[in-house]
Amino acid sequence: MVKKDWLIALSVVLIWGINFIFMKIALHDVSPMVLGMLRFAFLLMPALLFLARPKVALRWLILYGLTISFGQFAFMFLALSMGVPTGLAALVHQSQVFFTVLLSALIFKEGVRSHHLLAMLMAAAGLSLIGMGQYQGDLALVGLFVVMAGSFSWALGNIVVKKLGNVNPVSLVIWGNVSTFWAFAIGSLLLYGIDGVVAQVVSLRFGGWLSVLYLAYVASLLGYGGWGYLLSRHPASQVTPLALLVPVVALVAGMVVFGERLTLLHWLGIVVVMAALLVHVFGAKALSGSRL
Repeated sequence: MVKKDWLIALSVVLIWGINFIFMKIALHDVSPMVLGMLRFAFLLMPALLFLARPKVALRWLILYGLTISFGQFAFMFLALSMGVPTGLAALVHQSQVFFTVLLSALIFKEGVRSHHLLAMLMAAAGLSLIGMGQYQGDLALVGLFVVMAGSFSWALGNIVVKKLGNVNPVSLVIWGNVSTFWAFAIGSLLLYGIDGVVAQVVSLRFGGWLSVLYLAYVASLLGYGGWGYLLSRHPASQVTPLALLVPVVALVAGMVVFGERLTLLHWLGIVVVMAALLVHVFGAKALSGSRL
């Protein structure tokens, strides 16, 4: 990737790492479904009035929204509301990397090079160390499976993005999430009724509203716009492993904002993940050099 694309990738990692903090703050005031409805309501308006719809079939826009947004965040918000810690949620959520690379290899026949496999194995080891440091004995295992369900939905959304190819990423994020808004809105009304939804919205405090705005305009518009741009121009095996840095950022953010303590296992895992990313980025040059 060129320097501009690397800058975009690292910006997305930072945006998504902090993202979990804002999710947790907002979920103190509203339920997962209502949070999703508010997030995508703000994302769509007024952007729908100014951005042209991307020239793709309606079914792909709907599928994009239901996978990369509704499925991912419905499960993630639910897991966080169940008490899964932000750092651990961010960690397990990165199983999307392995799901995406596997699905891309099966569907698009994308080759996975040896240093990519090595990097993913190293990252898995690093994430396991972080998980051992983060895991709390009284945490229900079902919460982790809920996070993984969201991760698989994200991976399916990544495949949809690759299938669409070179599409305006900002227009895709906006128009592709119309179906997301309606899915969250219908779910909210079925679960709580109009009065219940209104009561939750009114109960939002300043921190909750700030979180909704961050999730809508920064995490969704900038984050997924940048992510879609990268996936449309580079192989999934090159782009998606960069998201392995997200739990590292989330763990540090949790330490700063919520006072979550990092143990030796956390730091060892972070070092291993960083090493895995170095192998992922520079492994091809190292292997080519070794053959000279």
